[in-house]
Amino acid sequence: MSYKLEDVSGIGKATAEKLIAAKINTVEKLANAKLEDLLKLKIKGVGKTTAEKYIAHAKQMLKEMEIIEQPFSEVKEKLEEEHISKSKAKPKTKPVSKKKANTLKELIKQQAECNIGLVGHVDHGNY
Repeated sequence: MSYKLEDVSGIGKATAEKLIAAKINTVEKLANAKLEDLLKLKIKGVGKTTAEKYIAHAKQMLKEMEIIEQPFSEVKEKLEEEHISKSKAKPKTKPVSKKKANTLKELIKQQAECNIGLVGHVDHGNY
């Protein structure tokens, strides 16, 4: 499965034509292109930030394409590894002590109470 330059998020037909004219005619070449090379083309509306986004989106598309082309078992293994590493990386939160919990309850009890109401009738135009 191959992608066109227009498939990259943010790249329109005119921008794709200018990239193709500069011999960046595939998503792979765009993903491997240097930021300076894209800026030298002086494409209207493509500044540093936009060029960085184009390159990032192209790299993301290539990554997705690799996942699609791999057998399901390999993809499943990678996802499981990522899930395990993410679950290990999370710091555990400390439970709130009973003393702090009681203090919070006392503070909440001391809070002022204010009721706000609206008086009127629908026919009088009050919303």
